Amino acid sequence: MKVLTKGSSALLIASLFAVLMLVTDHAVAQVSDDHTKPINVQADTSVYDDRNGTQTLSGNVEVTQGSMSIFADSIKIEIRNGTLFRITGTGSPIKFQQMTPNNELVRGECREITYNTATTEITFTGNANFERPGQKLSGDTIEYNLRELTFKAAGNNKGRVNITLQPGKLSQ
Repeated sequence: MKVLTKGSSALLIASLFAVLMLVTDHAVAQVSDDHTKPINVQADTSVYDDRNGTQTLSGNVEVTQGSMSIFADSIKIEIRNGTLFRITGTGSPIKFQQMTPNNELVRGECREITYNTATTEITFTGNANFERPGQKLSGDTIEYNLRELTFKAAGNNKGRVNITLQPGKLSQ
């Protein structure tokens, strides 16, 4: 029988979480198409800089794309070569939510967010937390790929990623 050390048990848990996310979302990833939907933005104020290809929105900013929503204090939209390139934002906290095709609500929070529309990756930075039924993930940085519905996390200020899995049946 192999004895697990503190470090190896954390690695095992992190690996289990990653496998669970991939297995439970395999079918979901094939049908999820939020990243192909139009992006809608609402805010209290907006400033557009045509020369730099940026739009800065502030006050109760809400970005929606399909079932995905981001709520922030301010958002900056960058356009490169006539194409939406990146959305960055700050908030205290920024809130994220998305319904998966099997009607599970995925929620997240952080202090800063970067959404690269070309790669469909959202990076949550600063006290990042993610939650879905039966699973929680927190760390300093969490990367979420909208196309693949995969998560990647880096440790918090103590260099650790925290994962909580509820016993029993996890989401499918």
